[in-house]
Amino acid sequence: MTTLAVRRVRAIGVDIGLWSVGGAAAPTLVVASSRRLADPLPVLETAVATIGRPVEKVALAHPAADGPTAHAEYVFAQVVEQAGCQVLDLTPECGHSMLATATHLHASGRLPAGRGPLLLLTHRSGIWRIVECEIRTLDAEAGVYDAGLGFPLDDRGGDFPLGKVPLVLDIAGVALPVTVVDSGNPYAFVDASALGISSKDGLMTAGDDARTMLREVRTQLAPRLGLADSQVLPKPALLLHTEDGGMYVRALSADDWHPGLALTGLIAVATLVADIAPGYADLSVGHPGGTSTVRLCNQPDGTRVLTVTGRRVTRLAQFPLGV
Repeated sequence: MTTLAVRRVRAIGVDIGLWSVGGAAAPTLVVASSRRLADPLPVLETAVATIGRPVEKVALAHPAADGPTAHAEYVFAQVVEQAGCQVLDLTPECGHSMLATATHLHASGRLPAGRGPLLLLTHRSGIWRIVECEIRTLDAEAGVYDAGLGFPLDDRGGDFPLGKVPLVLDIAGVALPVTVVDSGNPYAFVDASALGISSKDGLMTAGDDARTMLREVRTQLAPRLGLADSQVLPKPALLLHTEDGGMYVRALSADDWHPGLALTGLIAVATLVADIAPGYADLSVGHPGGTSTVRLCNQPDGTRVLTVTGRRVTRLAQFPLGV
């Protein structure tokens, strides 16, 4: 974690855009550099501190290091409040911000001409993955694009860091079954029925008591996952299976209810279902913002990829770095 400070940095080959992605909790400020940055924090901090408007999410794209083939390396930070100051939390990931970053690179002409997905290299907590972003231009002048994300599953079992059998946590005297899935972000899925929630309406109207319990779930699990310094991880969520076969999720974004469902949340619940029912092709998940669908694709090489399509990405503004 780092406290934001305006630093004077040499920002050669850097451009910045603010992008909105359909379903995201907040826009993403994307910083793109034509040179690899040994320390991206000064540029991220300066960008957030000098654009003249508050942001909650900031992402950097710069040339990838030697290793897996990718078009760019991606670094994400959540802007959070701590002791009256803004700080950058580098522990989480954000699927919507991946799409914002890929769209920014596509729109700014930073990629070589050609077809095929844009490959972003991510490495949260030392876990390296290459995500595939498909970008389609709808209106270049207005800055409107259509985007999709392909996220690889870890078939070595690393997506269940505390095991596949649900843990039982004692939260305020209530025994809560919790399953931790680390795919996209670490999510702690709480069986909503343990809180007496048995319907979609009951889930969507759950109030402060449920939110307080989810915060305590995060507090108890964070040290076990090596995330004690994070302000947002693991992301706690209520998971409900209804009698008619429906699946619904309501999660926290930082300390408040997410208005919909983060892409990483959709990926995490799909990872959980893929382990239970590996033959599924499409999964629909209800949430406060509506319904999202994710597809499990089996690749020719045997790997499995979760794909989400049809996300509208819109440029809200472009900025000079201001230093």
